[in-house]
Amino acid sequence: MRNDCDVARFVKEPDLLIELCREVIDQIEADSDDPASQIKEAQLREIAKAVEKLEKMGVAVPDALRAEKTRLAAELGSKAVASGVLNLLFDGFGDILKGLKSRLNRSGPPTPSGAKGGKRSRSPKTDKKVLRENIIRALRTFGGRAKVTAVIEEMERQLTGKLLPGDLEWRATTNEYAWQNNAKWERYQMTQDGTLRSDSPRGYWELDEDHR
Repeated sequence: MRNDCDVARFVKEPDLLIELCREVIDQIEADSDDPASQIKEAQLREIAKAVEKLEKMGVAVPDALRAEKTRLAAELGSKAVASGVLNLLFDGFGDILKGLKSRLNRSGPPTPSGAKGGKRSRSPKTDKKVLRENIIRALRTFGGRAKVTAVIEEMERQLTGKLLPGDLEWRATTNEYAWQNNAKWERYQMTQDGTLRSDSPRGYWELDEDHR
């Protein structure tokens, strides 16, 4: 159910809505990410073959074997569900972008100087390690915690004159430069390895106590 207070907040600070969407996508991927999926797929194939062979021989299939087949199939099905959800989001966001373009009466976002509108260039971009170091440095200037917009602005100041050609590639889907988008994805990795807190208020980035 829609909360009018939340809607009003997003109207005043639309960057929070973008960050929320990013966090939802990250969570969908994280929930479906299973490094042991290949092993489970192999197990399921072999169990399915065993079940089929027993059935052809007219031998009763052990309940435990059927149960294991069902369990593995259900676990592997989570990836398919996640893929379907992401496709649904892709289609929905596509419709939203079309509506925004229509309301703004333009065919696409402005092409910033040095950027190639529409297509991602193959020009070199700042390494994720460098972005990570700048995220940490920027947060430390704010005492370890700050709003996303403030962190990005501080990073931009730090990276003045250091950005590479590919960093200025325009990302139409998020309406920002490539380096800004990449920094936000790196932020997710930092929450996973404990460098940043994963329970910070929405719209804020915060260093873990051990990295302040």
